[in-house]
Amino acid sequence: MYDFDKVVDRRGTSSIKWNFQDGFGQHDGLLPYWIADTDFATVPEIMQAIQHRCDHPIIGYSDPLPGVYKAIQGWWSRHYDWTPDTDWMLLSYGVVTGIYFTLDAVVPKGSKVLVFTPVYDPFFAAVNNSGHTLVDCPLDYENNYYTINWQRFEDELKNGVQAVVFCNPHNPIGRVWTAQEMERLCALCAQYNVYLLSDEIHADFGLTRKYTTAGHYQNVYDKLVVYTAISKSFNMAGLGSSCMIIPNPELKARIQEAYDSRWMFGPSDLAFTAMEAAYNHGDRWMEEQCDYLRGNVELVNAFMAEHLPQVKVTRHEGTFLMWLNMNCLGKTSAELTTIMAKEYGIALGDGSHYGKQADGFMRFNIGCARSTLQKGLDQLAKMYKDYMK
Repeated sequence: MYDFDKVVDRRGTSSIKWNFQDGFGQHDGLLPYWIADTDFATVPEIMQAIQHRCDHPIIGYSDPLPGVYKAIQGWWSRHYDWTPDTDWMLLSYGVVTGIYFTLDAVVPKGSKVLVFTPVYDPFFAAVNNSGHTLVDCPLDYENNYYTINWQRFEDELKNGVQAVVFCNPHNPIGRVWTAQEMERLCALCAQYNVYLLSDEIHADFGLTRKYTTAGHYQNVYDKLVVYTAISKSFNMAGLGSSCMIIPNPELKARIQEAYDSRWMFGPSDLAFTAMEAAYNHGDRWMEEQCDYLRGNVELVNAFMAEHLPQVKVTRHEGTFLMWLNMNCLGKTSAELTTIMAKEYGIALGDGSHYGKQADGFMRFNIGCARSTLQKGLDQLAKMYKDYMK
């Protein structure tokens, strides 16, 4: 059994989450529930592998050895009934970087690129900064739950969308898309011949249902890229590593050329070492982490119902990020962010960053020890009591 109740002091470790809170009006000192990394000590075998690699006195230019690809392949095969060919894999620094380079390399400049909002806000930057036209396709929101508006989606495809940047499981709303939804999404992308860029970085956090990868649907293979990483699953974001899985060899070659032409080589050998260890040794740790997070979700739901009854908690299916509708307080997300930081010492994610329809919402990172989570909930209850007056 791993100890997820252990509080790990991260101050002084260059932690953005704990040490660099300037965006909240102060440098540090807030209890952080915002940026999306967890506070859990990672798999011991990962750290042991990194330490063993550091016993060698040289860390030079490097490429991954075959064992890295085999470990990634084995993880997907064991957990998600998909065995991608190792030749499909392209390792990179990060998922958003990968999405940017994919758009830059294969989608004509100025073309329409669709995202389902509210969504992880770097998607907006990846689309806009690569010279494309962002198409906002809002999800339907009813009874504290989000669904795809299929008619709206298909209308946008008919209007010339060339690529869809998709999030599964979906950050920040906590949806784990069903197999039926994924089948329909992929069928429409194939029908209208658009690229499907599927960010599946939260794949391992299907808490109430096992997530379904876009990789199951061969009808989109010509224009499919699946993005994944160890950063969320194993709390290794600081290593800057990810994997793109690209079934179409010509598409992979074009994306590889986009990296090579800009001398974007990497990740580092330490990242390769961590990836191989994580995917070979992290199964039980990941299972126990998800069990612990389910307990955190139950705590949040029960606490909110008792102490913040008018705050609407979005039905949570996956990720370690919960989505709170706090419009009952009559404040914008920016106002709520300031109030929470200045008056109650907590930092949550400003919901308006994820889409124009998400003002008044806040993203709540529950990937922490339960004692830390309880402190944040207690402060939220104090704020609610003060401001609901």
